[in-house]
Amino acid sequence: MTTTLLSPTPRIAAAPNVTVRRRGLLTLDIVRDEAGFHALQPFWDTLVDQMATRSPFLRWDWLSLWWDECRREAQLVIAVLRDAEGVPHAIAPLMLASEPDPARKHLVTLSFLAGFGDAQGERLDLIVPAGQENELTPQLCGAFKLLRHECDNVRLNHLPEESPNTPHLLAVLQEAYHYSGVLNRQASRFIHLPASWEDFEARHNSKWRNVLRRRRRAFTTEHAGIATHAGVRVSIPEAMKEFRVLHAMQWPAGVSSFTTDASWRFHQRLAARWLPTQRAWMPILEADGKVIAALYGFVERDEFFQFQSGWERSLAKISPGKLVMRWAIDCSIQRGLRVYDMLPSDYEYKRQWCDDVRWLLDLEAFNPLSWRAAAFRTLRAMRRWFPRSTVAEPSNEVQEEHESALCQAA
Repeated sequence: MTTTLLSPTPRIAAAPNVTVRRRGLLTLDIVRDEAGFHALQPFWDTLVDQMATRSPFLRWDWLSLWWDECRREAQLVIAVLRDAEGVPHAIAPLMLASEPDPARKHLVTLSFLAGFGDAQGERLDLIVPAGQENELTPQLCGAFKLLRHECDNVRLNHLPEESPNTPHLLAVLQEAYHYSGVLNRQASRFIHLPASWEDFEARHNSKWRNVLRRRRRAFTTEHAGIATHAGVRVSIPEAMKEFRVLHAMQWPAGVSSFTTDASWRFHQRLAARWLPTQRAWMPILEADGKVIAALYGFVERDEFFQFQSGWERSLAKISPGKLVMRWAIDCSIQRGLRVYDMLPSDYEYKRQWCDDVRWLLDLEAFNPLSWRAAAFRTLRAMRRWFPRSTVAEPSNEVQEEHESALCQAA
C-alpha cells in the first residue's frame, strides 16, 4: 500500500511499509510515504473536530505545511486505525527524526509530527474522538511497540496533561521502553474570558487599570492610534511583512525561531490560508500612519491561542505590546470565545494577565536495546553528577563534539 520515504542511511532496520495488527474490526496501519499521508486529508480535520483536547497545531494545514517546509530528514510513521472499508477512526501523527539539540542529534527519535524544530506545534496529541479514548487509544499506542526497533528513544513534546490519551501513552512507554516518564512539565497560562472587557478589567487592581487606560489614551490622542486587523486597512501580505520586522525588534541579540527561513515560509503559507477564514487572527495597532504593534494567534473551537507578537520599541512609553494584547483579548470577548491561551513559557506578564493554568508535558522513554540511547543516558548522568561548578569542563563546542563522537561509536 505504502512505500518507505528516502532517508539518511538507517542504523536500525526499518519495519515493513505497512504493519497490520487486528483487534475487532480495526486495523493498525503505519503510513510511511507522502501519498499515504495526503490520502488522509479528507478524514484528518473531521477527526480533530471530535477530539476532547483539540488544537490548531493538530490541524491538517499545520502538519502538512510543517512537513513541506520544516521536515529536514524526518521520516513519516503515522499510525492509523482503520475499519474494514479503510476509513480512519484514529490517527497518531508521528515521525522519526533527529532533534536539533547537539547532544541528541545522533539519536533517532520517535516523536509527534512537528514536535520539535522550526514551527513546532505547542499542543500535540493523538487524534482520537472524545469518549472513545479507552477503546481506541490503547490500540493506536500499539504503534510505539511496533516502531521500537526503529528508534533510540521516544520524545513526545507539548502533550496536554488533561488529555484522555495521556495515561495510555505513559502506560505503553512504561511497558515497551525503559526510563520512561515526564521529562518536563510546562505551565500554559490562560484567561477565562468574561462577558465584557469591563468585567475583565474588574479582576485587576486600580493601578493596573489606570496605567493601561492612560497608555491607551496616549495611543489614541497623541498618536492618532487605530486598532484594526490584518486584511482590513493593511493587506495580509503587507501585514505579515510588517509583523516580521516588529517581531525581530524583540530579539536584538539573536534570531527568533519564528523568523528562520523555514519557519517564516511556513507561517506565510499558513497565514494566507487561515487569516482570510478567521482561523488565524492578527490584531494590529496603527499610530502616526504606520503599524506599531501586531499579535498573531489562532482560533480553535471557543479558544484563542496567542502565538507571537511584535511592537515598535521606540514607542515603549505607551507599551504597544500590552495595548495590542488588550485589543486581542477584547476581540476574543466580542467574538464570544471562552478561553484566551498564552501558550507555554512562564513569563511574569502572563502571570499578571492570566487567571488560570494548564500543563503541557514532555514525555521521554528509551529503547532498552539501543546502544546510542545507553550512551546518551550515561553522558547525561555524568553531567548531573559532575556539574560545572565542581568540575572543569571543556568548551561547549568541544563537549558537543565529544558527545557526538561517543554516540556515533556506540
